[in-house]
Amino acid sequence: MARRRKNRTHLKGPAQSTPISDGAPSSFVIKHGHVGSSLAHLVRDFRKVMEPHTASRLKERARNKLKDYLTLAPALNVTHLLAFTLTPVAPSLRLVRLSAGPTLTFRIERYSLMRDILNTRKRARSIGLEYLSPPLLVLASFPPASPTTPPHIPLLMKSFQSLFPPLSPQNISLSSARRVVLVSYNPDRETVDFRHFLITVKPYGVSSRMRKILEGKKTGARSNSVLDLGNEKDVADFLLRRKGEPGPDGDGYESAASSASSVAGDEGDAVSLADDYVGRNNAKGTKRAIRLDEIGPRMELRLIKITEGVPGKDAGVIYHSIGREKIQGRSCGAEASSC
Repeated sequence: MARRRKNRTHLKGPAQSTPISDGAPSSFVIKHGHVGSSLAHLVRDFRKVMEPHTASRLKERARNKLKDYLTLAPALNVTHLLAFTLTPVAPSLRLVRLSAGPTLTFRIERYSLMRDILNTRKRARSIGLEYLSPPLLVLASFPPASPTTPPHIPLLMKSFQSLFPPLSPQNISLSSARRVVLVSYNPDRETVDFRHFLITVKPYGVSSRMRKILEGKKTGARSNSVLDLGNEKDVADFLLRRKGEPGPDGDGYESAASSASSVAGDEGDAVSLADDYVGRNNAKGTKRAIRLDEIGPRMELRLIKITEGVPGKDAGVIYHSIGREKIQGRSCGAEASSC
């Protein structure tokens, strides 16, 4: 018998020398106490948002206390703890910066699960490889720094920024930009909207009919590389069939309105890819339209208070929405730099 040569099964080259936690923030996302099935599902959805730098298969037990996670986190280089709790008033979320604080407490005014968002879509999209890279964080509608800006707003922004790896345009790989987390501030309601999107790249300036020819037609969960036009006498029959006229695949002619809606807008909606991107024909230099598809979860958060330190070792209240306590200069400077 020929001798079997075993291939090396572990990582080679640069991937081997790069640790999982290369300075990027890592987190525990847990549920604390009895929360019910809906909030437990929200915890699982939020873990997907925080992947890959989170404990996605963390198992909580009834006897586990919050201090157990706080004790274990430093040994695993965990930088943040996000604890979901069900209170008599509403669900709440505590964002803890380890290991010295601060701790931000939010009331979850309303939320939608990933399954709720996907059920509203006409066509569900399979998701998998997008979670191999962390999402990009976008902060929107936060007031700029000025003498009239509430002092707790900069600390709130820094707390969300510290959850995700910093964005470096010089070092980022374009193919790793697969998801976006949008955190927007509502000045009227004094709440924060948290939303999660997938980045979708589409051909620019072509209708959905032409896109089927370029990308192939999806049949179930699979995608054919070439669209089957065997039953057509001419490709023009497929592109110019009148609206409502039956065809071999049941597709009708696209009107001007429907065709325009499927084409990217003006020239400002298109970008030239700076590098090769995932997907067919997304080569460097090609012009593509970028679209964000929401996949959830979605939350509206109201900041209740900010305290120094971690739960169980609270040193003092920095900000409280009910008492309208103002953030103190000595606390803001020390904690904002640590976020």
